[in-house]
This record gives sequence, C-alpha cells and structure tokens, in this order.
Amino acid sequence: MVEHVGVVKRHTKPSQKEPDGGIVEKEASFSISKVMVLDPSNNTPTRLGRKKLNDGTLVRFAKKSGHTLEAVKSNQ
Repeated sequence: MVEHVGVVKRHTKPSQKEPDGGIVEKEASFSISKVMVLDPSNNTPTRLGRKKLNDGTLVRFAKKSGHTLEAVKSNQ
C-alpha cells in the first residue's frame, strides 16, 4: 500500500462506533499494474519493453529513452 494514493470515500450509517456516520475517507489497495517504473536516465515514469541481445540474454528497457535496466534470466 502506498500512502495517499488509493484514497476512496465510503458512505457509513450512524452506529455505536461512528455516531455521526457520513462520508469517510479510507485508504485502499490498488493493482500493481498501475505502478510505473522510473526511467534511470531522467527519473520520469516510463513503460517497459523487452529485447533479446546478441548473446541471448533478455533485458528490459525504458521505452522513452531506450536505456536498459537489467538482465532477465531466460528459461530457454
């Protein structure tokens, strides 16, 4: 969970715990697919791509700058 990112509003009825009721803001989780990787060259959010190098290793790269991130082990 990331603070102040997944804030949602819930409508609650009055009860013994919440005598007033009303609209309450709560933090909620969100999908990891919504998190973007920072481009190491300029620290901006970017999408990732995968490409195979000449020696057969698979690497991830930043789509904006083309900068490679690290090698990924191939299962072949």
